[in-house]
Amino acid sequence: MTQRARARSWFALVVAGGLAASVLTVIPGLAATADEARTFALVGSLQSELGCAADWAPDCAETELTATGTPGVFAADFTIPAGSWEYKVAVNDSWDEAYGLNGGGDNIPLTVAGDTAVRVVFDEQPQEGRARGDRGDAARCLRGGIRRRLVADPVRQPGSDEVFYFVMTDRFANGDPANDQGGLEGDRMATGYDPTDKGFYNGGDLAGLRAQLDYIDGLGTTAIWLTPSFKNRPVQGEGSNASAGYHGYWITDFTQIDPHLGTNAELEALIAEAHDKGIKVYFDIITNHTADVIDYEEQQYSYVDQATSPYLDADGAAFEPADFADADTGADFPALDAATSFPYTPSLTADDTELKVPAWLNDPTLYHNRGDSTWEGESVTYGDFSGLDDLMTEHPTVVNGFVDVYQQWIDLGIDGFRIDTAKHVNFEFWEQWSTEVLDYAHGLGKQDFFMFGEVYDADPQKLSPYVRKTDMNSVLDFTFQSQAVSFAAGNSAKNLQSLFAGDDYYTTPDSSATALPTFLGNHDMGVWATS
Repeated sequence: MTQRARARSWFALVVAGGLAASVLTVIPGLAATADEARTFALVGSLQSELGCAADWAPDCAETELTATGTPGVFAADFTIPAGSWEYKVAVNDSWDEAYGLNGGGDNIPLTVAGDTAVRVVFDEQPQEGRARGDRGDAARCLRGGIRRRLVADPVRQPGSDEVFYFVMTDRFANGDPANDQGGLEGDRMATGYDPTDKGFYNGGDLAGLRAQLDYIDGLGTTAIWLTPSFKNRPVQGEGSNASAGYHGYWITDFTQIDPHLGTNAELEALIAEAHDKGIKVYFDIITNHTADVIDYEEQQYSYVDQATSPYLDADGAAFEPADFADADTGADFPALDAATSFPYTPSLTADDTELKVPAWLNDPTLYHNRGDSTWEGESVTYGDFSGLDDLMTEHPTVVNGFVDVYQQWIDLGIDGFRIDTAKHVNFEFWEQWSTEVLDYAHGLGKQDFFMFGEVYDADPQKLSPYVRKTDMNSVLDFTFQSQAVSFAAGNSAKNLQSLFAGDDYYTTPDSSATALPTFLGNHDMGVWATS
């Protein structure tokens, strides 16, 4: 897996670290006699930001344009701060003569996203006059514009140039048979270990991965991406539906490496040795669910929407958790009662009441408790993921708890995160969580710490907000996967056009599509190949 590397340019209003691109419209003006000594000034809502005492001040010397080497052309250079502005060109320090949009009285709009160097150019002579050499009585064209560099290199998010080796540790190499059963005793339904069944643990571990670091290094790898490695519920399901948590997505302890894979100390040693070879280590992480530990007393599991059964606070008043998801209002999140607040009544066996780590995960009121997701509407973020306990990620205890969990793994040495099931978590969670986690990594000197989300969708309009509006560095490039596989399968190249056109959705002063990790197949959708 590699980061997308596209050596191409684009037109944009603002380019971080460079100049923006825009040429304003031609503005028709009026003729002047040859002996007039006229002055021209940029006037508008941005003048006070450019050193004038007031805005819309035609007599301010700070925004006056000066003559250039071309007769009748005046210009000046400014640095315009972020914002939405309006301007005109005024003549002779007064409002007696001024030119706006298309030469009329309307102001000319201008929006920039960050401090931007511009050159304002005003052409006193009509365009047709210049073209024909005819000054006559023709209306002059006053060309007011901002001329800036049209082409700039795309911004590349720090840490976005890795070549990933994606490892499902249990299926890679068995370096220590002593941990095959995860320290448990009994048959496969107790230990989860059965190397003859692909649905159970097969024995791969961190020791096996560490023993093959030279091989991985030789492939040109710069970063290893591990599937979730935390302690899992060994087995879920019954009879023919039973299987083990070898994949890592049925977590009961977010602070401990799954004993089937090794120990925290072994992970730390793996990271150190990988770093010595110039290889980073990434974790695949989860924030929206845990293992299936909570049952419902009703023994019903179909999704119940909020219109049918709203959440109730401990006093019986209906409320919407999304109204309290913002970090500024989270402290006021309503108190909940496990017996009355949810459409289903959560229940735990005696053995499971303190199973999860950290301890706050054992509070059943920190889960949505609405039944299985239907993968549409509100159930995308409120429903259980195929029975897995869906956390109430709107609650500040959950947000802050996961900030703390993943900061501790950064302390141990992890270099970045692939974030599982990102679209199944409310957006406010990512706005707070991503900022606090990334700031923490940067505070430890990890300036290249890189986080990319799994937003399972091929539409860049749905993917890009996670890059544009949070501190998530990037998202998996499902658009590339979809269109590249389609093209390789013999379909029209027309879809590739839409792939590249969609890159603009990721463009900001701090981000671009060049950071999107590309892939053709993975553990969710299989490995695509052709003969």
